[in-house]
Amino acid sequence: MLSFTHVNPSPQPRLCRKKILVLDDDLIVTEILGQIVKNLGYYPIVAHNASVLASAKIREFDAILLDLWLSDSSAEESLEVIAEQAFRGLIVLISGLDNEALEDACEKGRSLGLRVNGYLRKPISAESLEALLADLDY
Repeated sequence: MLSFTHVNPSPQPRLCRKKILVLDDDLIVTEILGQIVKNLGYYPIVAHNASVLASAKIREFDAILLDLWLSDSSAEESLEVIAEQAFRGLIVLISGLDNEALEDACEKGRSLGLRVNGYLRKPISAESLEALLADLDY
């Protein structure tokens, strides 16, 4: 079952509203990330399981914030499903794992033809996320 949660739009919208899928199985993390994305002026949609990635609707997003280890999918599985959906937006990987695991996952995503813009280790700062999403503003 697909399950998206809309977060109320930011009071300070950017000139062009970009939709960002925030995908993490930790409800608290998605709440926090959704709020950060909203505060940065983007339109966040949060989800908690990898099943949303198999939906053609993911092509409607401008970016995906993707936790590496979802309860129902590994990083490799998630990235393969995203590639199968011909997603062309930015991908930012997030995790509490070490940098080597994150770098390996970035390389895997890029080898699949995905636009993996980088990674962030938890806890995530708004400034770091904003820097990785900056390409969306062009």
